[in-house]
Amino acid sequence: MSIKKLILVFISIIIPLTVLVTVSAIGLKKNEEEAKRAQINQFESYKLAEELLNSSELLTRFARTYVVTGDSRFRNYFQNVLDIRNGKIALPEQYNGIYWHLVTDSLKSSPAAGTKGRSLEDRLLSAGITNKEFSLLEAAHNRSDNLVSMEAMAMKDVDSIMLRRGAFRGQASAEMLIRQNADVQLLHSKAYHHEKAAIMQPIGEFHKLLEERTSAELQRLNDKSHWILTLLLLSSIATLVAFLFFAYALYNNLLKRGDKLLHNIKSIANGNLHIRSGDSHHDELGIISNAVDGMADKLISAISDSKLKAELAEDHVRELAMERNHSEKLLNNILPALIADRLKKGESHIAETFPEVTVLFADLVGFTRLSSKLPPRQLVNMLNDIFGQFDELATKYKLEKIKTIGDCYMVVGGVPDRSTTHCQQVADFALEALTSIYEYDKANNLDLHLRIGIHTGTVVAGIVGKQKYSYDLWGDVVNVASRMESTAATDHVHVTEAVRIRLSDDYEFEDRGEIELKGKGLVHGFHLLRKKQH
Repeated sequence: MSIKKLILVFISIIIPLTVLVTVSAIGLKKNEEEAKRAQINQFESYKLAEELLNSSELLTRFARTYVVTGDSRFRNYFQNVLDIRNGKIALPEQYNGIYWHLVTDSLKSSPAAGTKGRSLEDRLLSAGITNKEFSLLEAAHNRSDNLVSMEAMAMKDVDSIMLRRGAFRGQASAEMLIRQNADVQLLHSKAYHHEKAAIMQPIGEFHKLLEERTSAELQRLNDKSHWILTLLLLSSIATLVAFLFFAYALYNNLLKRGDKLLHNIKSIANGNLHIRSGDSHHDELGIISNAVDGMADKLISAISDSKLKAELAEDHVRELAMERNHSEKLLNNILPALIADRLKKGESHIAETFPEVTVLFADLVGFTRLSSKLPPRQLVNMLNDIFGQFDELATKYKLEKIKTIGDCYMVVGGVPDRSTTHCQQVADFALEALTSIYEYDKANNLDLHLRIGIHTGTVVAGIVGKQKYSYDLWGDVVNVASRMESTAATDHVHVTEAVRIRLSDDYEFEDRGEIELKGKGLVHGFHLLRKKQH
């Protein structure tokens, strides 16, 4: 069963049960109120019956007292009781069995006339008694009225005697009155007591009927309460069972499985992608669990694919890095590092003027002769060995190799890294280059020598070419340095006056005098011999 269906079934059961419990509770409450009203009606009916009985007793008491004593108060009390019973005077407050005892003893005033009330008969009708019960009380009331007539006649006779003979006082007068008046004697006669009993008989029957009716009503209400209480108890038990069943089903189908699903989700979030719920239910939670399991499977597949792609990407990155390093190495071999960086940053036209640089040309003497004797591969290997040593010297003295032209090697100091000691760096390079050629020739017995020319001054340096870049120098300094190399003595370093001036403090020179340079005329030349020993 799906969770939605389970909830709908629970709602469809619990709502009617809740309504039934509520209705039963309300019915039980109403039944209790009806029982309370029945008891109240019984009590009120008893009170009214007792009031009728008590009023008859009071009328008898006051009539007898009046005819014996002649005290007009008792005649007035008699009339007050009769008026209260007939509704001519309103019912006094706390009108109970002791009321007239207090009045006769002057502890309470007589009821005030002028305010009408409800007659005893009206109050009996509104007390909720049955017609049969009312007819009994009405019969008692009528018989009481008949007795009242006898009592009124006796009091009237006393009034007549008192008018003829005057007021009497004392017991002797009362006994004489009783002996002389038959109506007065009637208040104590057997017939009077018979009429009194006739009043009591319907009241007794009323009490019996009222007790039977009230008992039957209370029994009916008790039976109804028992039935309602049973229904309330059963519906409450059914509601409790429904709640317990729903709680059990909810725990098994939602909470327990939900906790497991939540644990699986947290485990998957923590990296345990192989955990599975194994939920075979077809409800909403089962669908979600299967979806989570499917998601974990897809994550495993995706991670596997990602790892494979990452490995491929790493291979590509390594290959690209290797290619990049190779390209940068090639670029740095072709161009100065600073110029290469500027090209990589997007500069396309690079040209600068360097006012203070030193240019060196070195040419192998005897190379042409060797090139006709040596095989091409050996010749290339020889050049590679020699110029490789020159490259190491250039790196050592922080010079920039510009190019090689055949057996000629060109290097510059102060370009593109500006340096204040560019002339000294080039001089050291030249002296060590001569030594390296000497040692190489001695080792290989090739009869190989070297000429070097150096000049210092201002040049323009920049990039030429679009497909194949070339970093080169332009200016008179380049031409002079090349002419100085071509006019140098074998195994010597031929320098200009400008170079000698810059190096005279630290190096020794040999004066060659005036030298004719093509395109330049006479130039004072010097051979750089060695560093001075300080």
